[in-house]
Amino acid sequence: MKRLILLSFCCLSFVFNYAQNTDIILGHDLYHYVDRLDIKGITGIYLPTEVKPYGRNDLAEWLANADTSQFSGNELSWHYRMRFLADDSLAFQDYKPGIFKRFYRNRRDLFYVKTPTFQMAVNPSVHFAGGMDRNDFSGNVNDLLTYTNSRGLSLRGSFLDKIGFYTEVYDNVIRAPQFMFNYYDQNQVLPGEAFIKRFGDQNGLDFFSSRAYITYRPWKQMRIKFGKDRAFWGNGYQSLLLSDNAADYLLLNIQTRIWKLVYTNHFTQMIHFVPDRNDTEGTLPRKYGVFHQLTWAPKSNLSFSIFESVIYSPILANGQRGFELQYMNPLIFYRAAEQYIGSPDNGMLGLQTKWNFLQRFQLYGQVLLDDYNYSRRNDGKGYWGNKLGLQVGGKYIDAFGISTMDLQAEYNRIRPYTYQHFSTMSNYTHYRQPIGHALGANLQDFRLFVRYHPVPPLQILLSYHALVQGRDGADGINYGGDPQIPQINRPGEFGNIIGQGEKWQLNQFYGRFSWQLFRSDIFLELETRYRTEAEKQSFSVLGGIRAGILPREIKY
Repeated sequence: MKRLILLSFCCLSFVFNYAQNTDIILGHDLYHYVDRLDIKGITGIYLPTEVKPYGRNDLAEWLANADTSQFSGNELSWHYRMRFLADDSLAFQDYKPGIFKRFYRNRRDLFYVKTPTFQMAVNPSVHFAGGMDRNDFSGNVNDLLTYTNSRGLSLRGSFLDKIGFYTEVYDNVIRAPQFMFNYYDQNQVLPGEAFIKRFGDQNGLDFFSSRAYITYRPWKQMRIKFGKDRAFWGNGYQSLLLSDNAADYLLLNIQTRIWKLVYTNHFTQMIHFVPDRNDTEGTLPRKYGVFHQLTWAPKSNLSFSIFESVIYSPILANGQRGFELQYMNPLIFYRAAEQYIGSPDNGMLGLQTKWNFLQRFQLYGQVLLDDYNYSRRNDGKGYWGNKLGLQVGGKYIDAFGISTMDLQAEYNRIRPYTYQHFSTMSNYTHYRQPIGHALGANLQDFRLFVRYHPVPPLQILLSYHALVQGRDGADGINYGGDPQIPQINRPGEFGNIIGQGEKWQLNQFYGRFSWQLFRSDIFLELETRYRTEAEKQSFSVLGGIRAGILPREIKY
């Protein structure tokens, strides 16, 4: 009977399968463009923007349903460029001779193979750039030549329209601007990257970047993904719940869509990075995270989501535990499972919402509840165990009647000790990098973005970031900003406020100008940054060409 049931399931999966492909890499320009169409409400299909990355085929179908009769000026050409990057069926309708009659024949991919049962695209992953960083971090003006030298390949495709696959690897050799190198010097990591080696005597860093996964859709309402990648849950620039700030990790992601509900399960194996560790000590310690979110969209322009997560160590005081099978239950309320097994794990709850209105505006927000002790409300203000986070943001497209100019503003506020736990093995980090807000807790920050496409190939991004955070000082007291350390050695049980400790302020102006070549993911770019942190100033400029690799977003 068991064999018969298994055989029947396999047959049904084969017969009722749906076209499958890979994801749009996080941070791609397509995500901003999707926001525009989502706010305009002209596709007629609901897209769960609360959970990213998007599947390539799902996004291609969504873009194809846009009512282009509402576009004016450059919008139609811009729309076609974005569809061309996402939609394989569109990209291969019109072949050209290409280069040497073999490369870039579809004006998008370096090399492409398409048969009735198999398709594959191969593209370069390169970024060559050079620039200058002027800083006074040492107390004196110092000019530093900087550069980026990244080389590699990406490969993606599908087999029998049932299994999607993606793999990418490239080697990076960079001379980092001083503020970035200072971050590495303090943490021995860079956000979004894993193992890093130093070289030379002046800010030289060498590291590999890689990701690989497979996807499978047994039926239209469900999509399964397994491999090494990352995720971002939210509609803002930062996510307090689950962000893409940290390096890639091993994951199993299952998304199910029924009626007006979208339910996402996310099971992960993460790494507890130990700096200056000897290889003879064995592999790096593992830690695990489980996340799920239920989104209800009563209307195509309105959604509400409930989020829950648990981060935990496979090793406890009473012995080896491994992966907790109780958390594999896809429908369980994690808090109930924690209580059932007597768990010491780090659980969190969250809410998020999004509302599009007047076809021009979007309001979005998140609430994070790490811990809250209601019984201590009468004992005093500022109880350390009340760990909360709040995000409020808005988007305004075609601002002030200027076509293709979009504005976004976002405010985040996070209380001390949020993301921390009694053990470093169960804090809200992976590879010593936060998986919530990029800078941890005990902070408030504000960001403003201006995005403009005066002509379709040209993309202009201007941003401003202001942040105030309380950090630990030389007194050895934990003021609650760094999620990597245990939640002990506090200044007191009560009286804890946002910004306590040594006040650290950041103000940053950033600009990036990108010119897209052909209709591919190849860009000529120039970026500039003016930054003041802790009363130290720096100015940097970097220009070059990139293909397949996204510009390094520095959210800290």
